[in-house]
Amino acid sequence: MKKFLIAFAVFLLWSLFGLWLYSWLQPNTDTAKVGGEIIDNTQNTDSLTESVSSIIDNDAVIPTIAIEDSLFVTQENHKEIAAVASGLKAITHEGDVIFLYPEGITITKNSNELIIPPKTIDFKYKLNSYLLEHPNREIHISSLYSATENIESPNLGIQRGKKIKDILVKTGIPQEKIVIKPFIKEIDFNSDNTFSNSFTFSIKPLDIERIEALKSRIPESRIVYPDFADTGIMVNENLKLLLDEVVKILAENPEINIEVIGHTDNVGNANDNYIMGLQFARQLRWYLINRGNIDSKKIRAISRGEAEPLDTNQTDSGRNANRRIEVKFYLSK
Repeated sequence: MKKFLIAFAVFLLWSLFGLWLYSWLQPNTDTAKVGGEIIDNTQNTDSLTESVSSIIDNDAVIPTIAIEDSLFVTQENHKEIAAVASGLKAITHEGDVIFLYPEGITITKNSNELIIPPKTIDFKYKLNSYLLEHPNREIHISSLYSATENIESPNLGIQRGKKIKDILVKTGIPQEKIVIKPFIKEIDFNSDNTFSNSFTFSIKPLDIERIEALKSRIPESRIVYPDFADTGIMVNENLKLLLDEVVKILAENPEINIEVIGHTDNVGNANDNYIMGLQFARQLRWYLINRGNIDSKKIRAISRGEAEPLDTNQTDSGRNANRRIEVKFYLSK
């Protein structure tokens, strides 16, 4: 009997020890501490993930400050650039994925040069096709750059985004439907100073007010009278003044392009006058490009010949008024 009682007592002790060990090993079903804050573990999984993500974001981002037209990564814009994490993506504001390429566009630290993989180049056609099917949408280019890169004006995020925008415009997408949004964020560059996930495309509803504001900033056309000669146009003070105005306008409105139009009087035949007007326009175009250091893709030259006179061609003064070059500013269509 004594041995039985001893055995029973040992059994009870081991049972109590086992129950204590089991309860000690169980996770707390009420609360868990993450990042210094108490999170209720009884909430659903989505809510918990969202709360943890919020804490991580708040700990990781730079304070929101407007610097050089940049957007710092905050909770508000975190979702917008989250797609940059892998490959090249285009996502609608409803969350639908238009395309996803495993290989992204590569940037190099402290440079605005881009490397577009051959397997990714079709992105421009897919975006163009989407906008043709959805004319009430616009494209936002999210372009990352790092605070550790060289400080430039405009910043490297804008410069790189502008190169992507130029590609899309050449594909046929209207310039006013493309918005560049640079984001400053710490970038983990590779050992060769490259990074392959700097861009993503977001499709948003078309912002009519923004487009109208752009159009309202288009300057009035300029008419200039250079010194005309049999060999072409001669530089005078009129052209120098025009050059200064054009350079300033493009610096303040980089989305604007230029059309240079040559006009003549009606002396001679219409075909010769058309050719002469085109010659004048091309010479002025090259003057603006070379002296103003303007991108040649932003200026085109055309001729109206004798077709659009300002005055009568029956007098010397009228013919002099009709021999002119017109400079128009416009947003690409």
